[in-house]
Amino acid sequence: MRFEITGENRLGITRDVVNTLTLRGLDIRAFEVTPHHIYADIPAIGPDDFAELARCLMRVPGIRNAQPIDHLPTERRRAQLHATLAAMGDPVIAVNANGLIAQVNPAAQKIAGTSKQPLRDQPLTSILTEPDITTLRRAGFSQSEREVTLGGQTYLLQVEPIGRVEDGSPVHDTGPREDDAPWGGVLIFHRAARLGRVITALQDRNHTEFADIIGDSRALARVKTQAQRLAIVDAPLLILGETGTGKELFARACHRAGKRNDQPFLALNCAALPEGLAESELFGYAAGAFTSARRGGKPGLLELADGGSLFLDEIGELSPYLQAKLLRVLQDGRFRRVGGTEEIAVDVRIISATNRDLEAMSHDGTFREDLYFRLNVLGITLPPLRERREDIDALAHYFVARAARQTERPCPKIARDTLQWLVTRDWKGNVRELENTLFRAVALLDGDILAASDLQSAYGPHSASRRDAETASTPQNAPFQPEDAVPIVGSSQNTLESSLIDQALFCENHGAAMDLLEKSLLERLYPDYPSSRKLAARLGLSHTAVANKLRKYGIGT
Repeated sequence: MRFEITGENRLGITRDVVNTLTLRGLDIRAFEVTPHHIYADIPAIGPDDFAELARCLMRVPGIRNAQPIDHLPTERRRAQLHATLAAMGDPVIAVNANGLIAQVNPAAQKIAGTSKQPLRDQPLTSILTEPDITTLRRAGFSQSEREVTLGGQTYLLQVEPIGRVEDGSPVHDTGPREDDAPWGGVLIFHRAARLGRVITALQDRNHTEFADIIGDSRALARVKTQAQRLAIVDAPLLILGETGTGKELFARACHRAGKRNDQPFLALNCAALPEGLAESELFGYAAGAFTSARRGGKPGLLELADGGSLFLDEIGELSPYLQAKLLRVLQDGRFRRVGGTEEIAVDVRIISATNRDLEAMSHDGTFREDLYFRLNVLGITLPPLRERREDIDALAHYFVARAARQTERPCPKIARDTLQWLVTRDWKGNVRELENTLFRAVALLDGDILAASDLQSAYGPHSASRRDAETASTPQNAPFQPEDAVPIVGSSQNTLESSLIDQALFCENHGAAMDLLEKSLLERLYPDYPSSRKLAARLGLSHTAVANKLRKYGIGT
């Protein structure tokens, strides 16, 4: 039976407890002492005998209590340690200062040993050629990550010393001593793919899915349905679309909906890096590949994404040399690092995207035709924003709310004429341009209502609406007119305006017709600008003039 004794922290109390136990002829299998606590394991004591033993122990001066326990502290810590090591997917090996293996987790035993020959008490050199134990001792069993080979596989090795207490202080706090040197070290072998999963978790905290893609238009719904079907097919996927249509968003959603959703998802913009840097980022480099190369080499994105997906954005900008190297990966899943001689095998799904016509580029020789066919096993084409104007309303509300959070201000209300103005734009930059325009407008907004006039100042002069292109005489910053609006859904708005004009035509004179149109204009704007001052600012009139008109037509009273 295991039991715990609590009492004073006086000199000789442990000796008195041991004497009491030995006088009763009890064999002590385990005995642990900490301040105010004594733990013992005595197999000969049963539950029925413990009550009498507890009474004897309580007669020892300073003893307050004795009670049974399930496990000794050392047993509990050992069980927790074994459970922790077993839960780690990466190999972990503990060695003593003499280079003998003291502890391994199941992952290390599986990779570097066999079930018939345990690694414990074996020399470290039997499974790892470098670093050797002399190098580890000289470094104090503390080294930055370096690349090593264990069981024929490549890992990043991290070494931590053993020989410090839980708070990180030296074992002896009375000053430096010879035996303050580490007792050994813990060797942790990180797989590149596991690091890739960590990077993915940090980069994609929201876990983008198809339900997160905003829009219910017919064009977008058709593409989302098609993408969901292709996502579960484990084959290369090519996403085509204009800039700003959300190609990476669809790539992440396809990864989440696919069979590799619990594996890494990493991305590389092929147009953002020169050829040499893009090659080292994609394929990694070996030790000593170039002057500034990191000691031990560096795994590339292909290794980090092993088992998962690699998104190559702007694939059309890839140089011919890198096109040839990527083709080899797609053909047999093997490649060499920059400056390396060993072939590395990976299992990665390539998802690529571009806003260029790869088929035409393959015909004129600027893009490898064989690579194009390898990339275009599966393909989707994203519609531009001008082909799904029905989604602008939902997108605008989402981007305005997010911009308000980012600029730390209350979310402004979107006026009705603002949505009408947004629908008239061509949005050459698609959703990204829409987002940037709304962010600028919210950041510069003074009031709590986002009007079309606020967007006109934020809208870039390089862009133009369809109506602006047709009517060159109309300046870009001209005040927005209701008749310029394109209805968001259906033609009910056009019908309403036509009916209003027909009513004005039947008025008895010009003044009555203008009153009718003016009243309709004020009635439509007042819900968005529910005060004479706000409405005056919107219309560019004086506060008094607008107040008189509101009283004249009985609006807001």
